[in-house]
Amino acid sequence: MATSYPDNLTREQFELIEPLLPAAKPGGRRREVDLW
Repeated sequence: MATSYPDNLTREQFELIEPLLPAAKPGGRRREVDLW
């Protein structure tokens, strides 16, 4: 089970800021880390 920290985002909070995050660049490798 993952440890919950006070600065963790809920799914609802993440959905609010997701449009502000940069899109993955075309070409190159895929992202190794899921942003959510």
